[in-house]
Amino acid sequence: MGLRRLVGTLLAVIVVAAFLGGSVPASAKGRKAGPTSTIAIIDTGINPYHATFRDDSPLARKHPSTYLPGFPKDAIALQLSFDEPDYWSAVRKDCEAIWSKVETGKLYWFPGTKIVGAITFSPQEEIPCPAPEPAAGGRILDDGGHGTMTASRAASFEYGSCKECRVVAVQFSGNGLNKKDAMDSIGWSAKNASWIDAQSNSWGPLVPIWDPSGQGQLVGASPDMVRKVEEVSQAHLAFWASGNGAAFRGGALGHPTLLSPHLTPSAISVGGHDSGYVNVWPGFPPHLVSDSCASWAALHTEMEKSAEDVGSGTSAATPFVAGGAGRILVEARRILGDRSVGVHKGVVASGTKGVVAKGPLVDGEFSVEEWRRLLMTTATPRPQAQHEDGPTCGAEWAPYNATPIPWSDVPDGYPEYLHIGYGAVDGPSHDAALAVLEGRAEMPDRSRTDAFFSADDTARRALYEVWSKP
Repeated sequence: MGLRRLVGTLLAVIVVAAFLGGSVPASAKGRKAGPTSTIAIIDTGINPYHATFRDDSPLARKHPSTYLPGFPKDAIALQLSFDEPDYWSAVRKDCEAIWSKVETGKLYWFPGTKIVGAITFSPQEEIPCPAPEPAAGGRILDDGGHGTMTASRAASFEYGSCKECRVVAVQFSGNGLNKKDAMDSIGWSAKNASWIDAQSNSWGPLVPIWDPSGQGQLVGASPDMVRKVEEVSQAHLAFWASGNGAAFRGGALGHPTLLSPHLTPSAISVGGHDSGYVNVWPGFPPHLVSDSCASWAALHTEMEKSAEDVGSGTSAATPFVAGGAGRILVEARRILGDRSVGVHKGVVASGTKGVVAKGPLVDGEFSVEEWRRLLMTTATPRPQAQHEDGPTCGAEWAPYNATPIPWSDVPDGYPEYLHIGYGAVDGPSHDAALAVLEGRAEMPDRSRTDAFFSADDTARRALYEVWSKP
């Protein structure tokens, strides 16, 4: 073996070993103010210290209002201690000056990161700063791990589906059942659709039941909750986890999404495959899927570590799909030369007409409906494993393990949309969407899937009229 080849091989081994070991690559350097997309992660908070969200470029030191048109100029910068040896040391160092002073309903941002917004609607108690691990009760800080996992699946530099996207962490954890906090969170995100492109929701009612009384908080879906979900899903793209089996959490067999009151006509439901294998336990039929068992994500009490089994369930699939949508939007804005963010009169990107010869950008505008349509039609109907997916879940994960059938072996004539809707948002789907945006390819023909979801939509809209009535 020649010297050059030997060096190349050793470098490759080092890179692979670092990735499998869960380490995080260097943060973005020299990043310029180019097109981006903003995604609100509605969840339990975030670990803003994790290196996978770190951005050392000059852009990340500027107030977001200087490069995100419409971003509130009064958002407060929280200067964190990134040089501490571990997460708890950093939290303790910043506790009195920062975390004890965070207020509910106020917008913050973290210089040196891609987290351009962080806000809490959770009535958390004041953080106990003297404690060795003062996370319990912390505002914005993720004390359970779910929020950090979902944010990293959407837009981390290491394994997120959109490395160009920016994160808005919206916390509503509380006691996990407080409906008002949840409604305030999704409502705030939609109200700020002038600079937030989409929102991702890896939560829902505890069980798929209709609660006309509205007294059960988030045990079931009440009329006001269903109306609010539809309202925010019309303001900008809103992605919702389809659930993880019977009663949303029981594994084994999925729950029909049509009977889930909060999955309204405008909401985008996200289910899952398992590293390219068929899953039968996620809610069905979803509109889109991504990996839903043992996927790469960040750990919420670490500065750098991640693992291939941190992400799981449709909770992990949903932000990955949302990030994939954001990545498509970034490409559209790049082609049109648009540096804006948000939804403006139904348009998410605009520029000069005729920069491409054909496709959705030929008129110089990219609408929300065109964005949604492109995301759906370019999804991969027979997904295969991607490097962000992690391992396939085996028998030890029962009842959440995959079937032994890879989607690549399923005959083309089989109606995959019954299980995975239009398919997976992944690398191949991005390439397909980019070809359409650049005018190099026609919009894929998904007429069979379109016909199915046309009927599904008719039924869903009829049920929404029932669910939405007081």
